[in-house]
Amino acid sequence: MRVTFILIVYCSLVYGDCNFHADSRTQPIQNVMKKWKIYEKELTVSNNGLTYSIGICKSPENTGNGTAIIQKGTNISNILGRLDPVNLVSGDGWILLTYEKGDPYNDACGNVSRQASIIFVCGANMNNITILQEHTETDMHCNYMFQLQVPEMCPIVLPESKKLSGGAIFLIILFSLAAAYLILGGIYMHIKRGARGLDHIPHLEMWRKLGGLAADGCDFCCRCDRPSPRAGYFLDESGPDYHIDDDILSP
Repeated sequence: MRVTFILIVYCSLVYGDCNFHADSRTQPIQNVMKKWKIYEKELTVSNNGLTYSIGICKSPENTGNGTAIIQKGTNISNILGRLDPVNLVSGDGWILLTYEKGDPYNDACGNVSRQASIIFVCGANMNNITILQEHTETDMHCNYMFQLQVPEMCPIVLPESKKLSGGAIFLIILFSLAAAYLILGGIYMHIKRGARGLDHIPHLEMWRKLGGLAADGCDFCCRCDRPSPRAGYFLDESGPDYHIDDDILSP
């Protein structure tokens, strides 16, 4: 049993795998990361004569010994972080992975051990990693920061379901009933009453009267040239002339 445990630890150090800090809150994030296409992949980026070999929970360049990120340049080779331990923090739309226990600084940053962080964000360009922060002669940051886009972090956009509005449904039902009324009524009028032409329309007289009434109503409401009574009189000049009665009753 002890030999098996030693072999597991040895393989994780040689072939690479993140040893996350024990935290139940980040366990779901770890499970999601293991499903990414870039998980256990190696990326390379260069800047200012320095080349960074970065492993995503993997030792780059088959270096082994739990190495996570290697910095190389002219007469320079530094380990920026290791796979054990690894710190994991997440937020709204981002995940921050930090490799710790890198090579210590020389006469800088209090001679502390180097550490490097990778921030994962939504994006499709997962083959290129961006340097956000590094320790150089002109930029004395004590922490290295890289950014990598991960397509799996992008929210899934569901296609909009094209549903009919209530008004559209009402109009469809109304036109369907009207069509059924005209078709079935026309068939009935043709078979039972031998109708021809416009007589196929069921209840034709009723619709004619209804149309006439509607026209009269529109004419009454919209007509602008009808006479109006003069101010101070209840009846207009076209009304009955009651002065005739006055003439008869006068002596």
